[in-house]
Amino acid sequence: MKAMVPDPVAYQYQHRDGLLSTMILMNGMVRDFTFAATIDGQPKPFSTQMYLPMPDGRTTLASFFSPLVYNAEQMFLTGKAQYPIERTLLTSGLLIAGIDSDKKGERLQTPNLAAVTYQPNPKSTFWRS
Repeated sequence: MKAMVPDPVAYQYQHRDGLLSTMILMNGMVRDFTFAATIDGQPKPFSTQMYLPMPDGRTTLASFFSPLVYNAEQMFLTGKAQYPIERTLLTSGLLIAGIDSDKKGERLQTPNLAAVTYQPNPKSTFWRS
């Protein structure tokens, strides 16, 4: 595995409610986004994989941001956000904190994210092709 993933990265987050989550980057082994969780009362972990269409080698352009661009376009056309901006604030804030923590070599607090809450959009924003 070390030959396939020479530089793995892991960011661990402790949430306000006590949930402990870890983001692991395994470039060279896993190209898609995957998620797994241990759920109380379930004998096995729950996991899912989110397919990310990767370029075929003739291009460096992947369509990771096509759904984001589509939703931004819809917001410009309609004047309404397609999903809560707080979702982007939380995910970006966690990622930035993880990178800053790694660079500083210490655990960081994120009081700027503590009060951010939102209700997810009842309509799926999953991009289907």
